[in-house]
Amino acid sequence: MLNEKLARLRLEAGLTQEQLAGIMCVSRELVSKWERGSRKPDINALKRLAGTYGCGPEYLLEDENGLLPELESCLPGNGAIAPERLPGILGLFLHTLSVRDRGVFVRRYYFLDTPADIAAAFDVKEDYVRTLLSRTRKKLKKYLEEEAAK
Repeated sequence: MLNEKLARLRLEAGLTQEQLAGIMCVSRELVSKWERGSRKPDINALKRLAGTYGCGPEYLLEDENGLLPELESCLPGNGAIAPERLPGILGLFLHTLSVRDRGVFVRRYYFLDTPADIAAAFDVKEDYVRTLLSRTRKKLKKYLEEEAAK
């Protein structure tokens, strides 16, 4: 799990929670929550953590609720879209979604919430969240394919 991996990497780096908090410009309490699993770092924090530990963000997210395979399935093959274009295209795609659908997508893929956490936040069933995310990924895949064809 991510929280256990974060704690192990910090200890292997010889850092205290206080020292890591200073490097990350966050509170020690937040680092503690990440390591206990009561909060998850957002994707920007994950990138900074990966840099601190000398690994890639994908290593930190390995086996974390299947996030990477979910998103990778949306990308057109053969590097059809340059990586530097993806953030802008993704931003435009998000604006095509309803406020609720955008919120669910962002909670899952930016804040790394589980479908269960999202369901609780939106007062819906977890199966509904999974279905909504699946449909949104299909829309994203189509959107990316259209962008790649331009």
